[in-house]
Amino acid sequence: MIKKATTAIFQDGNYKGTYDWSGGIPLTIGEVITVIYNSKHLAYKLIDKKTILEDFGKDQNVKIEYYFELT
Repeated sequence: MIKKATTAIFQDGNYKGTYDWSGGIPLTIGEVITVIYNSKHLAYKLIDKKTILEDFGKDQNVKIEYYFELT
C-alpha cells in the first residue's frame, strides 16, 4: 500500500508558509497556480519539487515537497 504525504512550501508573499496538502495535487515544475487568500488572487510558480520514496516491501511511503515563489 502506498502512503503519500504532500507538503507545499510558499517561500514569499501573503501566503508564505508550509501547508499539508493531504491527497496532493499533481504539479510540474514551472506550473503556475493561483491561490485565493483573503480575497486576493496570488500567482505562484512551482520552482522545485522533491519526491522521496521509502520501500518497505508491501508498503511504500512517498513524501512530496513542492516549493513555490510568487510570480
